[in-house]
Amino acid sequence: MRSWLAAGLATLLVAGSALSAGAATSTKRSASGTGTSFEVQGTVVEVSKGWFELSVDRVLRGPVARGTRIRVGEPASVRFLRGGKPVSAAELKRGSVVRVVGTWRGSGKQAAYTATRVTVLK
Repeated sequence: MRSWLAAGLATLLVAGSALSAGAATSTKRSASGTGTSFEVQGTVVEVSKGWFELSVDRVLRGPVARGTRIRVGEPASVRFLRGGKPVSAAELKRGSVVRVVGTWRGSGKQAAYTATRVTVLK
């Protein structure tokens, strides 16, 4: 009986330490805000090489407030679409209505937004 009790106790200790290690890792990841996704729709206010500024009309996902302006970075890997088909970055113009999917990272009031996909709607 003692060996059965000792084996059960050892199993509980191993499982408990594995669970607490996993919880610490996930808490650390979510606290940093690294790579959290966002999806917004809005009107392009300004376009420059490597980034554009967007006035947010609709928030579909993420920590962005409606009515705010955000600067969105355009890495080389960003995909531009219109009607589901690829287009060039030149399609993005001031006044265009777009839907942007990407990632953001930040802390406090500072945030950096990076696009992974930009769909030109109008």
